[in-house]
Amino acid sequence: MNKKNIQIIALVAFVVIAGGVLYYGLSNNSGNDTANAERQAQKVNILKYSDYQCPACKAYIPAQEQIKREFGDMVEIEYRHFPLSGHQYAALAAYAAEAAREQDSFKEMHDMIFEYQEVWSQGDARDHFMDFAEEIGLDMEQFAADLESEEIHQRVESQRQEGIRRQVNATPTFFFNGQRLRQNPQNYDQFKSMVELYMYRS
Repeated sequence: MNKKNIQIIALVAFVVIAGGVLYYGLSNNSGNDTANAERQAQKVNILKYSDYQCPACKAYIPAQEQIKREFGDMVEIEYRHFPLSGHQYAALAAYAAEAAREQDSFKEMHDMIFEYQEVWSQGDARDHFMDFAEEIGLDMEQFAADLESEEIHQRVESQRQEGIRRQVNATPTFFFNGQRLRQNPQNYDQFKSMVELYMYRS
């Protein structure tokens, strides 16, 4: 075999090997792209059926706020009223929150009701809620009227009935993307893990 033939064979072998490497690399990259697409984050919607007079419901507030700080708009947390019959002022607290919503101040009232839970739970709850409304800067006449509004009362009851239909029987009860958690997370790390699990589900 002369030198020219050896060179041709070597060139052909190089082309075959290079082509194989290139094909393998492209195929592998395609697989990685597919895996990345499957792992792309999706928004997580959290429904929390909650009672303002429930200490356990209040205990989850710091974790919820930290989740929002860490994940931003990728996590949406929605509050659902589920006042328990054993809590004397829970329904009234829900009415107060919804009355504040009528003036675009739901979150402010929600936060204050939970912050001072131990105070108003002892009595004079309505007076405390009126004080909260004044501190927030609400129109007090409108707030007082909305607090007694049948529409507001029905809104709260509608959410409670929705919870009953979804077999909610305790607070808090969480639904992640429509699926009820069988067991509530016990700390922030568990809460975050649950969020990430639903965020990266394929």
